[in-house]
Amino acid sequence: MVYDILLPVIPFIGGYLVTYSLYKLRIIKKAIHINVWNMFIGLVFLISAGGGFILLILLELGVSLPVNQQLLYWHVELGVSLVLVTVFHFHTYWKSARTMFVSRKRRSVD
Repeated sequence: MVYDILLPVIPFIGGYLVTYSLYKLRIIKKAIHINVWNMFIGLVFLISAGGGFILLILLELGVSLPVNQQLLYWHVELGVSLVLVTVFHFHTYWKSARTMFVSRKRRSVD
């Protein structure tokens, strides 16, 4: 099975750039920009995890349906999208997230 990388990449990068630009132009508040992407993270996770869970149940039961391959395809595509949205999430929360990765001494020097 061949997976498309550009299929999930282009809409998510385009959507992020739109909401980020609207935020930077002060058309929308940062909270709206963040809430939109938090909603995407939740939605994409639920769909991808749900598809994976259904595939797992079908695999455990030994059921092979024609829909399995299509479900696996969209599970992987949404997983790729989830990675992209997570990168955007880190971009949005970088200042608060860096407390996890940088020691307190180095943060106070910056």
